[in-house]
Amino acid sequence: MKIRVSDINLNVESLGEGKPIVLLHGVGLDHTIWLEMAQLYQDQARFVVLDLRGEGKSETGNADHTLEQMADDVLGVLNQLGLEQVLLGGHSMGGYIALAFAERHPERLAGLALIATNAGSDSEEKKRQRLTDAEEILKHGSHVLANSMSPKLSADPRIQELTRKLIAATEPRGLANTQFAIAQRPERLNVLAGLACPVLIAAGKEDQIIPPAAVQAMVKVNPKAHSVFIPGAGHMPMMEAPRTLGALLVAM
Repeated sequence: MKIRVSDINLNVESLGEGKPIVLLHGVGLDHTIWLEMAQLYQDQARFVVLDLRGEGKSETGNADHTLEQMADDVLGVLNQLGLEQVLLGGHSMGGYIALAFAERHPERLAGLALIATNAGSDSEEKKRQRLTDAEEILKHGSHVLANSMSPKLSADPRIQELTRKLIAATEPRGLANTQFAIAQRPERLNVLAGLACPVLIAAGKEDQIIPPAAVQAMVKVNPKAHSVFIPGAGHMPMMEAPRTLGALLVAM
């Protein structure tokens, strides 16, 4: 379904009944990465999965190169659906947006799940790389990032191909917007440290993108958080280990 939020229509899908679990995908991906996992557990929770601004089938609109704008989009979806409190889960970039949401609206969280993500900020070198990537995407198309990124997401060739197609199909202005937004994000370890709601920090043991030190830094600032390294999974645990990640989310 389409939900009107601010200046855009967002593509949203809802599966199941029960406690609401809202899930945000990573760069250049869309809501479909969650579907296998959501279908396994839809008899135990209500999963709300959406395409973030400029990605999947959601419009880019007047994108302002900030994660905060995308966090406000998520708030708009919750308000439109009448969801007062939710378990909010974010994968990779979705985790950055979930933390921006938590900073602004902690009262709307029944829990926070950070999946293959990082509460730190980019190094200067990484920022420069993201800005270069954004310019290349605008000049040459989204396939530029798709070809370089998909092999790092998973060791599974099937998942590599699926993610490559998703990223390549992303509207270039939307994909560039996310790169600009991620590059300028602040560190939010302090936000994580101050949360009173339950927190899950889940990472793939074979993740090539998020280093273990970044996960350990999140655990250190919030010792009450539950942390799990999922064996056999890389950067896409919702696709590589859907039963494991789904069980962790439903149990929160």
